[in-house]
Amino acid sequence: MKLLHTADWHLGKRLYGADRLAEAQTALAEIAEIAVDEAPDAIIVAGDLLDRRPVDEEPLGLCLDALAALAAVAPVLAITGNHDDEAFWGHLGPWMANRGITLGHEVASAHAAVHTITTAAGPLHAALVPWPAPGELEQPAGVDSGGARRRFSEWVTEQVTDIGHELARRRAEGGASVLVGHLMIAGARTGGGERELSLGPASALAGEDLPAADYTALGHIHLAQPVPGAVAEAYYSGSPIALDFSESADAKGVLIAEISDGETKVRQVAVRSGRPLIRLRGSLDGLQARAAEHPGALFACEIESDGPEPDLARRVRDLVPDAIRVEPAEPEPAAVEAADDGRADNDLGELYAEWYAREGRPLSDAQRDAFTLAREAAG
Repeated sequence: MKLLHTADWHLGKRLYGADRLAEAQTALAEIAEIAVDEAPDAIIVAGDLLDRRPVDEEPLGLCLDALAALAAVAPVLAITGNHDDEAFWGHLGPWMANRGITLGHEVASAHAAVHTITTAAGPLHAALVPWPAPGELEQPAGVDSGGARRRFSEWVTEQVTDIGHELARRRAEGGASVLVGHLMIAGARTGGGERELSLGPASALAGEDLPAADYTALGHIHLAQPVPGAVAEAYYSGSPIALDFSESADAKGVLIAEISDGETKVRQVAVRSGRPLIRLRGSLDGLQARAAEHPGALFACEIESDGPEPDLARRVRDLVPDAIRVEPAEPEPAAVEAADDGRADNDLGELYAEWYAREGRPLSDAQRDAFTLAREAAG
């Protein structure tokens, strides 16, 4: 069985005010082309479909069109993330189900969370675990913040464990199994675009707490990576385009998981539609030439100057129109090279004796010994 795994579309996200919807639309069209070429048996979208809970018409329309295009290739399994309004998507669930899209929008009981769908390669048992919001767990009166975080983390772990047991029971009846989750796993490498309040221990699971499914497809972290500590193949697919300048060096794409004879092999297929995000640092002199080395990029420019630079943002954007962030910066300190007189760095005894000689006072053996002892005591 072959699965295509994508996540963290964040449609509608702006980066320092720059509208990137057209860029995201191109990337989603590229993912649809990859789906046609790869012919997966099922397609997974692991949460954060939109960037904002208040739903904007244009990003929503693009999202629904993209899901429908993928569903025309193979059944789609989708969940909501921490950026998605789970109640809104819950209302869309029946509409999506009629179009071959199975949606998980709330943390459900183990039996309800596991869906068995028919694919061209046979049955696929899919556990859908959307973002578990802290508000879903009622806290007792008087509990402090630390206790509330511990209770929530324990609750999430219990939910995933119970769902894993149901998934294993269904898997024993035949077919492949997958867990689809929008979760924070302890030890995962984060980028800079994830919502910081969703990255702490309140929402983190240990990798070993994930069930031993044939494949675990995760969203929430924007850097594609295997899950640390997982007992079976578990991956974050990452976002299809770079969402923050901290992700500029990350390879963007979708993951293909191929399950055969109890073994799962995972590979990435690149998505190349996203614009490069490039940091430029230096003076205004030569800035335009440095930017020209990165055609099609969006830029964050740090301009070094010894003093105030009036109207800096306008001057930078006259040179680099795609500079979406402009900041002044102090010049980097010049490297200081140590003088090399051919003497060992630790030969302070000789230097001390030479100084005494220049002063016309030969260094006595007692003074030399005292200096040596003082150096040794100082480490």
